[in-house]
Amino acid sequence: MTSTDPAHYGPLTIDGGTELRPIYDPRLRTFSVQLWKNGEPAGIHGLTTPYLYADEATVEIVPFLQKHGIRVLSGPEMVHLCGALLRAKNPAGPDFQLFLMKAARSRVTTD
Repeated sequence: MTSTDPAHYGPLTIDGGTELRPIYDPRLRTFSVQLWKNGEPAGIHGLTTPYLYADEATVEIVPFLQKHGIRVLSGPEMVHLCGALLRAKNPAGPDFQLFLMKAARSRVTTD
């Protein structure tokens, strides 16, 4: 079932102790994703390459995950991560609200 609950789109836990935490820097206006393994920071996707759009950061995460020995995200996990990045930017902002409206009409499962 597609989630339209804004609280659903937060950090993404995959494979037990691995977590992807969405970050938006309002000063630089860039997106990044923190990688945490077993409660410890393990890397930042977007540290050297500034991502101005959430979908760019989401699509470009594959080589970063492979570099850190993490499996490629499934389609629903990619949707979740993109939504989480948009929520990190501004939960009440138009980008995230449009995402939620599209999610409500979509058949993509994000749970």
